[in-house]
Formats: sequence, structure tokens, C-alpha cells
Amino acid sequence: MKSHLRLAFLAGFIPIAATAGDSRDIDIYRELIRFRSQHLGAERAFDLTTHAFLGQLVDDPTSFYAESSETPRITNEIWWTLFLDGLPGDPAASSHAALEALRWQSGLSKARPGVDVLIDSQAIAAYRGREVAANARKAGIDPDIFWKAADMNGSMKTIAAGYAVALQILRDQMKAYDPADYGRRAIKPDVFQRYMAQNNPDRITEYDKRYLQDILRYEIRRNGTVTDADSRHALPAAYRVARTAAAYADRAGYANARGFCTADQPSPWLPRRPAEMEYHQPLCFIAATDRAVQSWYRRELRQEEALLHHRGHTESSPVMHLIIGVLAWVDVVSFIEIVEAVVAEDLVSIGTLDEADAEFAANRSTRLTCRIDR
Repeated sequence: MKSHLRLAFLAGFIPIAATAGDSRDIDIYRELIRFRSQHLGAERAFDLTTHAFLGQLVDDPTSFYAESSETPRITNEIWWTLFLDGLPGDPAASSHAALEALRWQSGLSKARPGVDVLIDSQAIAAYRGREVAANARKAGIDPDIFWKAADMNGSMKTIAAGYAVALQILRDQMKAYDPADYGRRAIKPDVFQRYMAQNNPDRITEYDKRYLQDILRYEIRRNGTVTDADSRHALPAAYRVARTAAAYADRAGYANARGFCTADQPSPWLPRRPAEMEYHQPLCFIAATDRAVQSWYRRELRQEEALLHHRGHTESSPVMHLIIGVLAWVDVVSFIEIVEAVVAEDLVSIGTLDEADAEFAANRSTRLTCRIDR
């Protein structure tokens, strides 16, 4: 049987109605790919593996709790200064901002309260916990949406997280655009209103579920960052989903909360790398990078998928469609090789990249996905 990951990857290239507005901020990673391809050529522009790229930004890219490098190797590249010159503002100030943006977009930032995320007593009360609030705020999910998605999806935290992010994206679109533009942008406030007013998950229509899934699939595949209607700079959607699921997981607390997260740092005996991690071992989510939380999310998603199969859900059911056709994309967008191929394809469509360069990136990502099995 074909891998669900492979099916999801192929499905991601099927055109769907654009359900999101244009980003109002510079997508730094997209600009980096465009610059490198135009100035260095495809072979050099797309020559870094995921591990090599991350290693240019943090000291240990294999660590769940990776720290930013004080002297990032990427800044030693000859082309880095030229790249900064092409960005708005002062190049000296742009270097730090560009590095922070790359870490943010690559899933290397954390959710430490007061360091990475601003939370107060009101937020802690709204989300019913400090760690819950930190993760949910990092994901950019409003409290009412956070709890409604949880109520509608029970113990399935990976599924609930997907719907929470989709609902939040839809709400932000409703705030950002004039109602006169809703039809042109395929923004459907009635879907949002019906979901938020519903108290019985069985009465949420398949149409509404598929619409929310299309929103989420588009945003995960796009892998860009946006600034929402409240001027919050959002993570790429895949990391938002993972962070939201972590917030749901943190509702249950830990067997010994002080033993897992002490002063927002993981206890020494917690696993630091994927090879050290058994499935039952937790993460200190707020101190972990978004990529680490996403790695944990993949394990949770597989477990919930197996449980749904056990309960008799077929691959054609709406919830399985969400997993196979949408949430499986969370698996693949952590690979730089795949993100580059998607971005390259988009750059070709707007005429800023040659088709030959995009084909080079696509072939590289295809070779990688053929080796990946969920």
C-alpha cells in the first residue's frame, strides 16, 4: 500500500481555491531561495540538506532544545552581505532580524514564557495553565477557538489542533478583509459561525469540515509566515498545529511537573535527541524548539490514526481525510529540500525563477520523499 505521506505530498500539488490572503510581511526564507537561485545557480542554491541548513543557524540541530549559535555559519557566506543589501532597511540591523526570521520560519524558536512568548495572569486563566497558555499563544490560537476545537474532537489532540488552526486562520481572514471581498477570496464566515455555535460534533457537516481542511492544507503547503489582523506574526501553519497539540497535551500536566520543566528548562534526564527518545517519554514543550514539538506531533498523529482505524474509520471518512490529505503534510514540511521545491514552484508561477531551477529542486525533493515512509 502506498505511504500516506507520499499520497499527502502528491495531493499537495493539486490546485485548490486560494483561501488565504497574501502575506503582509517579507517571507525571508522565500527571499533567500530566490536570491541564491538567481546569484548562485540551482546546484549551489539547492545544495544544503536539512541538517546542514539548520547547522548554519544553531549549534546542535539534532537537539530537541537547540540553542541559537552565537556566530551563525550562514553569516560567513560571501553572498550573505549581498543578500542583506537587497532587504529593506539598514543591512547591519537586517542581519539580526533576518537570522531571527530564518530561525522562526525554520522551526528553531521556543515557547518560554516571558522569553519567547508574552503571557499574563489573564492568559493563564483563559487557557487554564501557564504551559498551555505559552504553547497556545505561540501558535496564535484564541482561547474560544482553542476550547471549541477541543470540545468537538475529544481526546484526539492532533485532530483538534488541525481544526483549531484552520478556524483561527479563517477568523483572521474575516478580520483582515472587507466583507465585500469574501466571495472573491473564498472566505466563508458562515462555516466559522456554524462550527463555533455547535455543541454536537456529529452535526458538523462534511462540507464545513472539508472547507476547513482545505484552508489548513493550503497554509501548511505554502509554509510561509503571515501577520494576522491583530498584527501577530504567525508561525508557519505546520508548526502552529504542532504547538496547539502540545498545548492540549500540557492540559494534563506532568507526572512530576517540576521534574520536567524547571525554570522553563528541561530536566537533565529528559531525552535531548530523537535517537534517545522513547515514545512514552515527554518533552518539556515550552523549552523545546518548534521542530522538536513537530517531531513529537508526528508520533501522536500516527497513534491517533491507528486508533481511528481500530474504531472502524475508513480512509474516505472526513477525519481520515484530514489526517491523510492534510495533517500528513506536517510530516514533510520540516524537510528543507521539500520546502525549497514548493517555494521554487511558486516563484516560477510569478516569473522570478527559471523553470529549470525549479525542476532541479523538485527532482531533489522527489528523491527524498521516495525514501520516506510513514
